[in-house]
Amino acid sequence: MSSFAFLEPEAAFQLSRDFDFEGYIDVERELWAFFPETAGKRVNYCQVGLSARLYAEMPDDRMPLQPDETYFLMPCEDQTLRPVRMKSERILTLEEFRMSHLTSMRMMHKLRGIGPLMDEVHRKVLGPEIVAEIAQQF
Repeated sequence: MSSFAFLEPEAAFQLSRDFDFEGYIDVERELWAFFPETAGKRVNYCQVGLSARLYAEMPDDRMPLQPDETYFLMPCEDQTLRPVRMKSERILTLEEFRMSHLTSMRMMHKLRGIGPLMDEVHRKVLGPEIVAEIAQQF
């Protein structure tokens, strides 16, 4: 595993049986219309400071991450939340970011109810030592 990835690429977290993957992916596909250069690949974007980068899925060869690559934890067709390796396509304009954000809000609506699962993921990433330290502090 890359020292820059917070989870193993094969990590998987089971989504609830009632998670509507088709509804979720339909909303994600709207981003394809905004960003045709993603050519039907899984797509995401990430705000970094006061800019944002567009990412598109790439084959995961398990080689170390390059500076323009990352993993996004995304719902998958097998009803799991898994790391998907993505490569930065480009920086978004402010207008593109605003337009994408509206779609992302609809995606977040589709993800409601996975809060406890995300808590599990965060505890795994932080590790028991840090979680214990946090528990002692608060």
